[in-house]
Amino acid sequence: MTDMTAPPSTPSAADRLARHTARCLSPPVLPVAAGCAVSWHAGRPGYAGLVWGATAAVCGAVAVAVMALGVRRGWWSDLALSRRAERPLPLACASAAAAVVWLVCLRAGAPRDVLVPGALAPAGGAVFVLCTRFGKVSLHTCAAAGSVALLALRVDPVCALLAPLPVAVGWARIRLGAHTPAQVWAGGLLGAGLTVAVLLIAG
Repeated sequence: MTDMTAPPSTPSAADRLARHTARCLSPPVLPVAAGCAVSWHAGRPGYAGLVWGATAAVCGAVAVAVMALGVRRGWWSDLALSRRAERPLPLACASAAAAVVWLVCLRAGAPRDVLVPGALAPAGGAVFVLCTRFGKVSLHTCAAAGSVALLALRVDPVCALLAPLPVAVGWARIRLGAHTPAQVWAGGLLGAGLTVAVLLIAG
């Protein structure tokens, strides 16, 4: 009897590139990198800002560890929270944790140039949870666009040349079938728009 089972298809080069792009530029990566850059730039001298940058990095690592534990235990399907119904609880918890970290930094005497951008994490998380009620906005492009906007406004305008990063992330998420173009655009506009609004309001 002939085995009619079809062999598993090999991912194309474009699919592999999309997968690696989405993984390497996932939500914790770019915001933590941008936060460290802002902290370094805000510190006088720069090494003083490493303390606050290290805090952001540690918090990002803890968030990833908790998400990985949740996936392993079956709480969520994957680290990207692909299923819209799974998003509200972990995102709300992450926003609450970010708010606690921000308050600790405030009490510890972090400079204003660090506190203002730091407020983007809890504020952005809360807004994203609200948006999730109405659709599956791309968290990847939201984080990428917000990070580029933060770097351009708080470190050096030349960082605007990093704009292809959120574009690449958006392409990857569409290529992988995780989002529609509208969801990717919504995420990018939300991330960049919220970042610009918060920084302008705070002066």
